[in-house]
Amino acid sequence: MSYDAIVVGARCAGAPTALLLARRGYAVLLLDADPLPSDMPMSTHLIWQSGAARLHRWGLLDRVTETNCPPIRRCEIDLGPITLVGEPPGKDGIFAAYSPRRVILDKILADAAVAAGVEMRGAVTVTGLLREGESVVGIQGTADGATYEEHARITIGADGRNSRVASLVGAPSYNDIPPLQGTYFGYWKDLPVSGLNCTSASVVASMLGPPTTR
Repeated sequence: MSYDAIVVGARCAGAPTALLLARRGYAVLLLDADPLPSDMPMSTHLIWQSGAARLHRWGLLDRVTETNCPPIRRCEIDLGPITLVGEPPGKDGIFAAYSPRRVILDKILADAAVAAGVEMRGAVTVTGLLREGESVVGIQGTADGATYEEHARITIGADGRNSRVASLVGAPSYNDIPPLQGTYFGYWKDLPVSGLNCTSASVVASMLGPPTTR
């Protein structure tokens, strides 16, 4: 089978891309290197109002709130001598931000893509790209020890940092900034917080989705 699009990376970038293409009637194959669903603990913990507005537009915001993920309106940034407190402006009538666990958010997005007609496969390693001249026309991949090829009119790399697709096409790197800080994440249940709390402009605590301990 030949697809209209192959999307490599089935998380918060790739899954919505596949979803929106499928809703326009395109045949889409969505791949991810990890088994799905699975957690992604070190990335994208907060959905700002603009992102929540997109989820609402796609009909998915209610699915996030139904997981017991509380809305966040108040933000507090502790800069040492002073503390800034306020409420960010809304977007398209959505005034709250949300902070779901990635295992929850990614599953909601992927399930919506599949419901729209996307074919999704997890635990797939993309090992190469198929080419006709200078055009990429599909992927080579492995799964469960088997090697296969899939063809498509367009291949989209949504596989994040250290993208395999970007590496295979030799995409140049630009605007590189070396790490300037370390970040630690933790998960607590029944933590009394009133909103988004930041120290030195780094998020250190928020209600991260359904009560859980890790």
